[in-house]
Amino acid sequence: MSMEETIRQIVREENEKHFANIKELLDSYTHEDTPKTLSVREAAKILGFGVTKTYEMIRQAEHTGFPHIKDGCKVRIPYQALINWMNQRAKQVI
Repeated sequence: MSMEETIRQIVREENEKHFANIKELLDSYTHEDTPKTLSVREAAKILGFGVTKTYEMIRQAEHTGFPHIKDGCKVRIPYQALINWMNQRAKQVI
């Protein structure tokens, strides 16, 4: 196995662990408990990112496709759009 293949395997395994944690967190929400939109802090928790990184994703949304709604200075993230975005990104990585 080449060095590149080894690195890819390690990254793949780490991504699988991270996505398993995200799936577990998402599965813990029931549809009745699921809000229609999330605050940046709530979205960051689901993503496993810090708040600063989440705001960075929002600023780069044109390139990342990160779903968000701006209402003046307030930013909200549609819950279902975030889930769809995460699933789409997971398919690209794996």
